[in-house]
Amino acid sequence: MGRLIVHHSADSVLPLFSLDVELAQGGSGPLDNVAAGAAYALTVNIDGSDYQVLFDTGSSDLFLAKHNFVCEDADGAPVAGPEAFSQGTIEDQLFNISYGDGSFATGDFGYGTVSYGGITVSRQQYALVNTAYWPHGNNFTSGIIGFAFPNNTAAYYTNPTRNDHGNVPYNPWLFSAIDDGDIVPAQFTVGLYRRGKNDTNGSPGGFLALGGAPQPASLPYTGVWASSPIVPNTNADLGRLGDYLYYSFHPDGFTVNGEYIEWKPPTQKNIGPVPSVVDSGTPVSQLPLDVIEAIIRTFDPVPFPNPFANFWYFPPCNATPPEISFRIGGKDFAINPRDVLLDDALGENPDDGSCLLGFQPLFTSPDDPHPPTPIFGANFIRNAVVVHDLENLQLIFGGVDWN
Repeated sequence: MGRLIVHHSADSVLPLFSLDVELAQGGSGPLDNVAAGAAYALTVNIDGSDYQVLFDTGSSDLFLAKHNFVCEDADGAPVAGPEAFSQGTIEDQLFNISYGDGSFATGDFGYGTVSYGGITVSRQQYALVNTAYWPHGNNFTSGIIGFAFPNNTAAYYTNPTRNDHGNVPYNPWLFSAIDDGDIVPAQFTVGLYRRGKNDTNGSPGGFLALGGAPQPASLPYTGVWASSPIVPNTNADLGRLGDYLYYSFHPDGFTVNGEYIEWKPPTQKNIGPVPSVVDSGTPVSQLPLDVIEAIIRTFDPVPFPNPFANFWYFPPCNATPPEISFRIGGKDFAINPRDVLLDDALGENPDDGSCLLGFQPLFTSPDDPHPPTPIFGANFIRNAVVVHDLENLQLIFGGVDWN
């Protein structure tokens, strides 16, 4: 089948998803804790060998550190990737990705057989990294698998004159499996479990269900479900306008200690409001300043932003966090207090008794034509199972309560 590139459709419908069991196909597997819930990993098989990779719905590519990759300034090294691509290198493309924390990775693209959750793609494009700056390595994973859209890949032609629109779209593993008919309906569901106390690398962290694979029956669903359209790209700095890049949506608002406040997103000049993104690869949620101000003023004393840590907030660990919920699709999704104030190994500083606030400010200026994107990270997803419905281009949220 041809490459599955998703474009904006004005007549996309938004029913809550239904499943024809006779047509359903898919697979599933566990998500493992990494760094006490800062990230989540899965085990992918490439050409017969297993590798732990971070699971990221905010990027699109699968990449591993190359077999002879040298890691500097690290206490240890995880299992490296293959020595070479089993089905050949893509000579005219290179891999080049960077992240908001300053880390980056570059390397080559090629093909191999890639499997996860009982689903195999026999000729999948992926990258082997030979250069990287990775200050937050975890000594557990060897790369990343991205589940975002094909238009969001980090592939570029080696001849820059061919980069008419920047990156080179191709089908990442998820979309290859959908094209092959192995994920029916075209959707995947992410659920993250309640944080334990100092969860170790590799301990159970959640689940990933592909297509018609059932979700775990034991999840403590609240019965609150809502859907919201996936919003196409509106920022020319990120990619082609109208393409689907991320799992973007528009929240309705939020509630802090019973006070409901309408959502006021950053605004792009001549375009309109900036959508938010739900992203499993971000440990905390980074939201507009008015959201954060409403949260921090409930603390006594009110915390100050730390100038030595991105101007983020670190209230005392013994503080009482506010009751917070987010309204999406007309429904409210409450946040567990331990995901408001991140204690234990995930966010606690034993030297001063402070804990990382799970919601941090997204700084922008009024004259910024393309302000940054609000992100609902892992601390939000631990409170709402997210169905990424690619057939109807919608996100479906299901509330869970771990209390």
